[in-house]
Amino acid sequence: MTVRNRLEASSVWWIWGILDALSVAWYVVSSVRHNRVPYLTDMFDAFELLQDQGPVQAVIVAVSWALQLSIIVSALLFLTRRSEAKWLGFAQIPLRLIFLVPSISVVLLGAQIFPGYSPMLMMALIVGSEIVKGGTLWMSKGWAGRPEIASTHRPGRG
Repeated sequence: MTVRNRLEASSVWWIWGILDALSVAWYVVSSVRHNRVPYLTDMFDAFELLQDQGPVQAVIVAVSWALQLSIIVSALLFLTRRSEAKWLGFAQIPLRLIFLVPSISVVLLGAQIFPGYSPMLMMALIVGSEIVKGGTLWMSKGWAGRPEIASTHRPGRG
């Protein structure tokens, strides 16, 4: 039995869905604690800031917002075990690395708990979190908990 056969998609989907949902919940709670309306206040702040910036910054902000939106969508897709979650999860990896948004969202808690953390350690943890996510998605058996889809192609049967 290979590692790939042991990773059941259902478990993988639940874990990544819960971690994405935790990331969204953490953002919302943090915003509320700072007397901000989640997402809305940040959007208005970004529009105000972009009036003084150039088109490159506008693209960066737009891509960052696309990542934030995709995290909400991927949480829903993973938790509802939709096959699209896997591909959205893969697509998020480069953006998560660029914007330093780890898939294992609890990694960011370390920065709050240990204020003297090493930035290099944090970078390594973020890269590691994306390697883990990519690996588990790649090795998960079946598509969104539906092994019958994965077993439609059998070696030696065309």
